Amino acid sequence: MRRDVELEEDEEVAWEPNSQPQSDFTASTEDEVFYGGAKGGAKSDAVVAKPLRQVHLPRYKALILRQTFPEVQELIDRSHMLYPQINKPQWSGSLKRWRFPNPNTRTGAGGGIVQFGHCKSVDEVKQFHGGEWATIGFDEMADVADEQIWIQLLAEVRCPNPEVRRQAAGTGNPGKPGHGWTKRRFINPCGKKGEKIFIYEMDIPGIGMVERTRRFIPAKVTDNPVYANDPNYMANLYSLPEVLRKQLLFGDWDAGFGMALEELDEVMHFVPVFEPPEHWRQFGAFDWGYQHPWVFGHYCVSEDGVIYKIDTIRGRHMSDRRIAERINSKINIEDLSYIVAGHDCWAEFKARRDDSTPSTSERFAEAGIHLTQANIARYAGLKTFREQVAWNGILPGGNDGEPNFFWMDTPGNHRAFENIQVITVDPDDPEDAFEVNADPTTGEGGDDDYDETRYGLSSRPQRSMPTWTEADVRAWSTAVLKYEIEKGRRHTSPALRHAKRETAETGGW
Repeated sequence: MRRDVELEEDEEVAWEPNSQPQSDFTASTEDEVFYGGAKGGAKSDAVVAKPLRQVHLPRYKALILRQTFPEVQELIDRSHMLYPQINKPQWSGSLKRWRFPNPNTRTGAGGGIVQFGHCKSVDEVKQFHGGEWATIGFDEMADVADEQIWIQLLAEVRCPNPEVRRQAAGTGNPGKPGHGWTKRRFINPCGKKGEKIFIYEMDIPGIGMVERTRRFIPAKVTDNPVYANDPNYMANLYSLPEVLRKQLLFGDWDAGFGMALEELDEVMHFVPVFEPPEHWRQFGAFDWGYQHPWVFGHYCVSEDGVIYKIDTIRGRHMSDRRIAERINSKINIEDLSYIVAGHDCWAEFKARRDDSTPSTSERFAEAGIHLTQANIARYAGLKTFREQVAWNGILPGGNDGEPNFFWMDTPGNHRAFENIQVITVDPDDPEDAFEVNADPTTGEGGDDDYDETRYGLSSRPQRSMPTWTEADVRAWSTAVLKYEIEKGRRHTSPALRHAKRETAETGGW
């Protein structure tokens, strides 16, 4: 597949990487690898070619996926152009499977298998249970909104042959439904340029510490000589709207298309830590969790209604008593006017259980932490969140203003901010944020920080936006008239339309 060794004169190369990133991806050996970024980086070809490194090994099986059958058919077509050049494998149309011969046996029996399939939901993962897939390649994985699909596929990566390398490999572009969890799982820990291999350890009972690895390999359209030298294709990418151009041309995972809270910006929303004046109101917000993290937010409000998040406290796998102890050790609860919490803290909202078991709110009350049921409305909560963090063009004339919600510069707040920043809109309901679960192994990611902060912001009055009397403008200035036209406050009379055209021609509108 690659020119790893010197070729004999009569040997030909069936396929070789067209760039260093594509070579890095096909040769990668980490437990999880993600090859993604710009459009046109030849990622799909790499997914199809990657299994060819091991198809000669006994018991090797690879599974190549897309979300739907029409999509995976494209990959099957590519395999028919490439695979027959490699040791003449047999194709089964009914099984969507290639079976390769074993070069070490006389009959060729016992070679590797490459199977194609489609998977769009957690339920569809079940069809691949027990397959002993040494390699799972998911093309356009970032299109998958639910991280649980990827996590459950990881459980199917195994092989009884110790010579076989095992790996889950995905590809994709930013701005898709899975942007948030893909960025959090691969780009954040590995670096935007893929400069680091993310290594973490797991303590397995009876085995000990096991090292796991993740890798991110950036893809650029300029890596693919076919498209990089196609002026029409490059012109199409350059003509895209700014955010989409950043994502698909430059592979920018920080571009905000598809994000639930597009205006979040560390420069705008973080302030140095300070001691709130005694007369400022302080309050708290709490999102309960055990398998996924619990999160407690500590807030204060200025006399002008500006909200500051003093700090974020979190934990995992802790009883209600231990959570309460942790909160009390970090915060003087008596300083808080109220604490809002998700409704699962009350017994009537929990699953059936022994009525004698105290609820979370009752356990907290025993520790002096008194909870109030939060406003959990999701649509209104996201709308309020957006209003509180808004700053871009909110002043008359489209000028930038200041957000009404700030985070103090603490490690806990930065961790929460990073989790919230990658929350995407629900692809089936753009007025709501997409619900995501934290990584069950590390507890990273998830929407727990978003929910806790949403509860806190929803407990405050609606934001008061700047008014005309606070701005230094003339009643009949072009900026005022333009603003009122946009807001529908005045009819556009012929004279006013003439004024609009005139000022536009002079560059004043």
